[in-house]
Amino acid sequence: MKSQRLFQLAMVSALATSAIVITPAAHAATFFPDVNPATEEGKAIIELAGRGIISGYVDGTFKPTNPITRTQAAKILAGILKLDTVHVKNPQFKDIKPGTENYGAIAALANAGIINGANGYFYPNQNITREQMSKMIAKGFGLTSPTSTKLPFTDVKKGTEFEIYIQALFANGITKGTSPTAFGPKSNVKRSQLAAFVVRAEMVLGNATVYASQFKQDYIIAAYGGIEPAEDIFTWDENEDMTESITIKPLKEGTGKLVITGFTDDSEEFTDIFYLVHVKNVNGKMKVTLENVQEVDYTENLPLDLRESKLSFVPTQITVQDTNGQALASNLYSFNSNDQTLTILKNGQFIVTFSDGDHQQKMAADVYAYDFVRSIDLYHLTDELTLTTQELPFEPASVAIEDLGFEPASVKATILNGQLLVTPKAEGTAVLHLTGKNGETAYLYIESKKFADQWAFLLISDEDDF
Repeated sequence: MKSQRLFQLAMVSALATSAIVITPAAHAATFFPDVNPATEEGKAIIELAGRGIISGYVDGTFKPTNPITRTQAAKILAGILKLDTVHVKNPQFKDIKPGTENYGAIAALANAGIINGANGYFYPNQNITREQMSKMIAKGFGLTSPTSTKLPFTDVKKGTEFEIYIQALFANGITKGTSPTAFGPKSNVKRSQLAAFVVRAEMVLGNATVYASQFKQDYIIAAYGGIEPAEDIFTWDENEDMTESITIKPLKEGTGKLVITGFTDDSEEFTDIFYLVHVKNVNGKMKVTLENVQEVDYTENLPLDLRESKLSFVPTQITVQDTNGQALASNLYSFNSNDQTLTILKNGQFIVTFSDGDHQQKMAADVYAYDFVRSIDLYHLTDELTLTTQELPFEPASVAIEDLGFEPASVKATILNGQLLVTPKAEGTAVLHLTGKNGETAYLYIESKKFADQWAFLLISDEDDF
């Protein structure tokens, strides 16, 4: 329900050190005696070996702690990115010529703008450092970071060539550094580290990240959209509070709906951005694509179950009018008397008259689209809402209005002769804390609103999962 979700939003307050893989020698194995398959690095090594991306030494070991050379890293990266290593243009490195080991991989990376060497040299046999590795992975996988990203590493100097690439790896969760405050930019990359970095980067490649700054918002929070949330199609890391970025992660093929709600400190207003989330299997890997859409184009209609609307009788027919008294076209609403459901296909405020031939009751309907779902809230049309033990869980002895902290109380509530009387003070929401004679407690969520010149109340009890 829209009012509940807005209330919840208002209550919201305003991969480890490593690297990529290699394998000079030739025996491709899916398990190595010196690799622990229970660790993240071990799992990455076994996965990449199984795919033919890396291999071990002729003695059957992987030697995970050995450093990896620049040419070996180039071979791995070109393989993981599925670059054409045959039809390449000579990058004119002075120390790499056609026919030399891994020439095709090095040339392919250079042709793609992922590497550029230094002073006309590639230095293929030098061990690759962590800062060099960060550049190759960030450029190879197209990783970037928000301009606001701040590195916790004191050994990464501002303005240096590699700062933006280390930021990209850090922002995308591919590295946490060698310690909370150190990245170790000049340290050599181990074979096991490169494997872990590659697998993490591949996972990020299949993800999609939304930044608050894209929409000139300070913070954002995510929610599934649609009548049936696509929780099995995609997910994201939950945040208790709003955050500056949210990464959407694929689970299985399909399309689901996502709502990103942004908040700015200056305006203190919420802004909704709507997406279709497409998850597809691309070359054996799940990949997320976000399609920014207009909510109205993909809104689903959720019928209202009148059995939950506290009508005093079972209606057999209805009429719907707008607040000016004009009848709503019959093709814009439907009433199913068998299952007692009402659907209105147009957003707005309406007066609905229910009848069963002997009785008649008018209620106000607020029809709105929220999170890709068009829903109906039914309000009691009255200047004073009187609730008896028939509507309440017990006879109330006292009532208190909870302080929500973000707006003054919108109603006045009193107990008279065992009945709860609620009168409006302003449009808005209120939470009533009821206490019974025997110490029972219950909460009522009350929204007061005007429809044309008439006051109306929406009531939800804690039994309705408030």
